[in-house]
Amino acid sequence: MGRNAYIAGTGLYAPERIVDNDEAGKIVGEDISEFMGVLGIEKRRLIDEKQSTTDLAVKAGQIALEDAGLKAEEIDLLIVSTDTPDIISPQTSASVAGELGMRWESTFFDINSSCTGFVAASEVAVSMIRSGRMDNVLVISVYAMTRFAPMEKGKFFTVFSDGAGACVFRASEEERGYITSHYIGDGNHWDSLGIYVGGTRFPATVERIEGKGEVPPNLTFYRRELINRNPDYWPIIIEEALKKADLKKDDIDCYIFTQINLSAIKQTCENLEIPFDKTHNVMGEYGYTGNACIIMALDEARKKGRVKKGDLVALTASGVGYTMSTIIFRL
Repeated sequence: MGRNAYIAGTGLYAPERIVDNDEAGKIVGEDISEFMGVLGIEKRRLIDEKQSTTDLAVKAGQIALEDAGLKAEEIDLLIVSTDTPDIISPQTSASVAGELGMRWESTFFDINSSCTGFVAASEVAVSMIRSGRMDNVLVISVYAMTRFAPMEKGKFFTVFSDGAGACVFRASEEERGYITSHYIGDGNHWDSLGIYVGGTRFPATVERIEGKGEVPPNLTFYRRELINRNPDYWPIIIEEALKKADLKKDDIDCYIFTQINLSAIKQTCENLEIPFDKTHNVMGEYGYTGNACIIMALDEARKKGRVKKGDLVALTASGVGYTMSTIIFRL
């Protein structure tokens, strides 16, 4: 086997403020226990008013670097995956690179692929390493959606939580690392759910910021539609990826899915005909952390011994836009 990229270290950071379902229900003024029972969410984390997306990303990145036994100066490329950036421009990865202390010769950029961001960023990191252009790449996926989806807006917004996960990819000639991936997308649903004010289509005018425009300034259903395709389409993209690598479903030691709906994950397992205990889920403790949830779940699985070196893991994500992706690694 030639040059490949493997996962050398991971890290997870969640803000200190914890809001359980009882407190969240009081904030929105209704009982959310049944709703959260379906989703599997028991708690969520809220970013401090003095924190930014960069602060969450830096903390997760530092933990991942320590886990990998590397210093920030040894990183060739930083990719920050987020759809809740500090600002529109420049990229959030610039401030993260500065705070981490990366060297002048290194580089950085952002990826916004909504909640499929970690898988997309990982694919880029792997490609850079396999090409020989980079040796060490740090991917940080970070989510601060409660800034755009405050719970006071209603029950739906109690789903969201803040957090960051990070992963260090390194070059290796060993029989481990990246195996394969598969992606699909449907751009006809770009206007279903998102943050629409602040870009060039809906500039941040005073009227729009005050909520008097045709589009609210926070996370919103612009064209009210939320399609739960996950239990039907996750099995399809996983099976396509397995086919590429000549693997069987039973060969995978752990499946990790976007952590938004535990019931949907259970249904996916039934559709795939795999046991539910082959998954690892963290939405109970951390709520829904968007593009960060996949790597947060993988980090916890590694640190708790749920997966170990040599295991095959399949990371499968979906996000508004509409995209789905899966990527398979041998740890």
